[in-house]
Amino acid sequence: MSAIEGRFQRKLIATYLILVLAIVAVAGLYILSSLERASIDRLKASLEAQARLMGNQVNPALLAKDSGELQRVARKLAQQVGARVTVVQPEGRVLADSELTPQQVAQMDNHLGRPEVRAAIADGVGSVLRRSDSLRVDMLYLAISLRQDAMISGVLRLAVPLSDLSRVTASVRRTLVIGGLIALCAAAVLGFLFARQVTRPIAEMTAVARRMADGDFSRKVSAVSSDEIGQLGRVLNLMAQRLEDRLAELEEQRAKEAAILDSMVEGVLAVDGESRILFINASACRLFNASSVGAEGRSFLEVIRNKEILDLLNRTLREGAFTTQEFQTYAPVQRTVQVHAAPLKGREGTSGVILVLHDVTELRRLETIRTEFVANVSHELRTPLTSIKGYLETLLEGGLEDREHARPFLEVIHKHTERLGRLLEDLLDLSNLELGKITLHRRPINLAEVLEGAIAIYRPQAVKQEIGLREELPGDLPLVMADRDRVMQVLINLLDNGLKFTPKGGRVTVTARRVRSAECGVRLI
Repeated sequence: MSAIEGRFQRKLIATYLILVLAIVAVAGLYILSSLERASIDRLKASLEAQARLMGNQVNPALLAKDSGELQRVARKLAQQVGARVTVVQPEGRVLADSELTPQQVAQMDNHLGRPEVRAAIADGVGSVLRRSDSLRVDMLYLAISLRQDAMISGVLRLAVPLSDLSRVTASVRRTLVIGGLIALCAAAVLGFLFARQVTRPIAEMTAVARRMADGDFSRKVSAVSSDEIGQLGRVLNLMAQRLEDRLAELEEQRAKEAAILDSMVEGVLAVDGESRILFINASACRLFNASSVGAEGRSFLEVIRNKEILDLLNRTLREGAFTTQEFQTYAPVQRTVQVHAAPLKGREGTSGVILVLHDVTELRRLETIRTEFVANVSHELRTPLTSIKGYLETLLEGGLEDREHARPFLEVIHKHTERLGRLLEDLLDLSNLELGKITLHRRPINLAEVLEGAIAIYRPQAVKQEIGLREELPGDLPLVMADRDRVMQVLINLLDNGLKFTPKGGRVTVTARRVRSAECGVRLI
């Protein structure tokens, strides 16, 4: 028997015995009280019947006002019924008493104030339980009024001691006590058997619950009864099964979350309020050239030697606010890392910090390229605009009247205007390309014609720059599915760059050949 089972069994037996004792005590008191009331009621009824019979013998002597006769009749009647007989006038003066001499009767107090006498005068009969002042014993007094011609001639009172009733009550009390002791003994035996029957499955359920607390859900309660304890055992088994299933689900979910966090491109790192690492994924380890083995539970600086990020972490712990900052790391290579720090809220405030780390090195490089691109575009726009502005100012200052010199100026302005238009179209195409708004209208086109058209556009410029521009186009070029305008735009850009970066006296050759059964390749040399 386990300690818990023994304590619970003792408590159950003690409770059972106390309950039985209380029931026996209450039942005994009720029985004694009912018995006393019933005995007194029967005694009252008997005394009243005897008193009414005695009234026929007392009333003549009372009317004759013969004290001696009244005393003799009182003693005679007392011997017959075994009770004390007292005759009282309506005014309360005692005329005769079977237990006293005439001299003692003469010295008795006025009885008009006695409750039973007052009740008899008022209602015809009265009774009371009290201690006799003259005999010094507990008595039952019953009095009736004696009448003559509807007038009260006196009061006849009978009194019996309660000693006989007390003896009967004591006998019943002894019987009840003996019966109560027997009931307690029987209750102790039955309580022990009942408690053992109750505590055994409870002890078994306690053992199962302890093993559940330790994570062992293999043991089940052998609940076979259909009572509440059996139902509790079955519910405990059901709870164990559901807990086991739920823990398995949580473990599976935890594994999935760990896999998701480990597969994230962003680094994720969580620390507690004392800067000890709670979790770190593989991306964070790669960013800082750290190892995840044994990292959990160690301090932040032991794993990641970056004082700036540690300062950010401590500031987030103090302020409890979301923070974003960029840092440079140099191991294994130089990187730009953007760190988002968010507080982990607990019941008592900030309990830790979670860091999300983004490698923005490539993004910052692209931003630099974009900035340089904007600067180059600005330069490309500024050059023709400056030329246009200069020539326009010359023309506005009087150059329009000299038509011979004005025409070259206007041609230069026209050339730069076309250059600006091409730049703007290129920028618009680049923007549409980034936004995915470029729509290609594909149809069969003759690539040789498109190439010859593009070369024809730039041939005057090539002659002017003293650059050789020629094409080597085979006669068997097939039709290709393409957007004619976009192909022309690409060829123009290629030729423009080719002429721009080819020195004077150089040569630009455009060739085309079949690369697949239905495709062609263009090469600019």
